[in-house]
Order: sequence, then C-alpha cells, then structure tokens
Amino acid sequence: GKRVRPMKMVTHNWGNLFCDLVASIIADALDEYSFDLISMLLVHDISILEQQLIQLGRMSRTYWICAFSVNQHASICGGNP
Repeated sequence: GKRVRPMKMVTHNWGNLFCDLVASIIADALDEYSFDLISMLLVHDISILEQQLIQLGRMSRTYWICAFSVNQHASICGGNP
C-alpha cells in the first residue's frame, strides 16, 4: 500500500494486555468510550466488529502504534538485548 499519515498516535504499557490495546483502538474507531465489550468480541466473534467498522466507514482510519514503531531497546536501554 501507499504511505498515509496516521490520524492518531497510540502508546502501549507493557504491563497491560495486548488485546486491550487492540480493543481500545477499535473502540476509538467506533467512537465508544469503553472497550470491555470490544475486548470480548475480539475473542469470541471478531466478525461483528469488522462489520461495524465497515458499515460506519471506519476501516480507513489510521493509527501510529509506538509499540510497533519505536525500537524501545535502543532508545531506552541503549541497545538490543
């Protein structure tokens, strides 16, 4: 695909569940204030979330997720382990 600018930046606390990070991003895309139900749907029926995102035209929203984009070992620890 082509390069696009992210609409929002998301950070991740490594003490939290990765599923909660994904659920919170989907909650933001759906303009929800809580991600509890979304977290459950990610595990049990992700197709419902996909249908909602498509119906609302939210599949093209872009997010910069620093956990994937920043080499934290190099920037925090001074090098890779």
